[in-house]
Amino acid sequence: MKHIIIIFTLIIGFQAIAQQQISLEESRQMALDYNKSLKSAKLKYQEAEAQQKEARTAYLPSIDGTASAIFIPSMENISIPGFSLPVMDAGGNETGNTVGFPGMELNTEKLKYYNGQVAMQLPIYAGGQIRYANKMADKGVEIAGQAYQLQSDEVVYNTDNAYWQIVAFKEQLKVAYKYFEMLDSLEQQMTYMYELGLTPKSEQLIVTVQKNEAQLNLMKAENAFKIMKMNLCQIVGLDLNTNIDVSDSLNNDPSLLVMSNSVDQALLNRSEIKMLDGQVSISELQKKTDMSAYKPQLGAQVSYGYTEVPDVFDGETLTQASAQLSIPLVHWREKKHKKNAARLRVEQARLQLDETKEFVQLEVQQYMIRVNEAYEAILLARKSKDEADESLSEVTASFEAGLNTTTDVLNAQAAWQNANAELLNALASYEIAKTAYFKGIGQLNNDLSLTNK
Repeated sequence: MKHIIIIFTLIIGFQAIAQQQISLEESRQMALDYNKSLKSAKLKYQEAEAQQKEARTAYLPSIDGTASAIFIPSMENISIPGFSLPVMDAGGNETGNTVGFPGMELNTEKLKYYNGQVAMQLPIYAGGQIRYANKMADKGVEIAGQAYQLQSDEVVYNTDNAYWQIVAFKEQLKVAYKYFEMLDSLEQQMTYMYELGLTPKSEQLIVTVQKNEAQLNLMKAENAFKIMKMNLCQIVGLDLNTNIDVSDSLNNDPSLLVMSNSVDQALLNRSEIKMLDGQVSISELQKKTDMSAYKPQLGAQVSYGYTEVPDVFDGETLTQASAQLSIPLVHWREKKHKKNAARLRVEQARLQLDETKEFVQLEVQQYMIRVNEAYEAILLARKSKDEADESLSEVTASFEAGLNTTTDVLNAQAAWQNANAELLNALASYEIAKTAYFKGIGQLNNDLSLTNK
């Protein structure tokens, strides 16, 4: 069995040479650069910025050009017949004279008509609609930025979770190999004792069965470790078969987080609350926009045009300046109903904001409890590990002195492995609980900047 251990050691050594080292910060950054949902959130932010710039253009005059050409091939010349009218004196009596119109013919055969115009329109007063639209666009950019921050927090949390699981499992594999070495050494010892006639064959077989089970569990653990690495590779955007190795290690003696003013920090920093607060502002601005439609609207227009009808009259240009004033008069209480609807939308947005604040406060309390529980679990697991170390040492010494059975040694070794594994799990769970806590108070990834991406 020494050959198996040597082979395992060589495999681990070869893998260590070929592995790609990755730290927690590197994995976070890689995940942020790769995540498709985050890229989609960035595109939505850029879309909001484009809409913001579009809203700014409403302050500027719009210039449009139009041109038209008409050709009527079936049209013929228009003839206007002549006529005569009697001449009246000052008293309205006919004088016997007449005035005649000889008639005329318009050359409209195959009529052609050309017209072109350039017009500039400028809104002078729109009841505040343009100003409110710009403010809503500004809020839209803020909300899109918070949505991006929210998605980035989720990416970082998932990355940390996968990373620390690998760190813990990597250490657990070392414990599993050590446990396998213990069983292998005990099996050799029992074989030697059996050959000397000091112990029955059944005692040796008990150890062999336990070692075979440990070897099977070790193989399963190796496969599970590969799956964990693949999961992290998928998160950070590496090929699934990339042989990565985590460079960070667990803190064996962590200190408990100071979690003062956690709820206040969450209410101030959480992206969800900022987004809903922005939605309330947009609802209020939309209400003002709806009401501004019932205020007078004033606009001005200047146009320059050219018109020509060949064979009828020569082309000429025309410049016009005009202003238009629209004053709403009677809309059958439409304004009142629209105002009520807008007010109800504002109340809905505020209720959703208040409800979310309550959920956030509850969530933060849960995160704080999890951090405390995870820290207490470390203390208990460390105590159990120390006791398991001491128990294994005493049982091994007693066994060598003939005071304990093989089963006692196997139980002590299994307890030692479980205690070490539990401590490693507790240390990893504490790191994950801290990440969740910082995410809960909105301080997980505060240095994120969209402008640099």
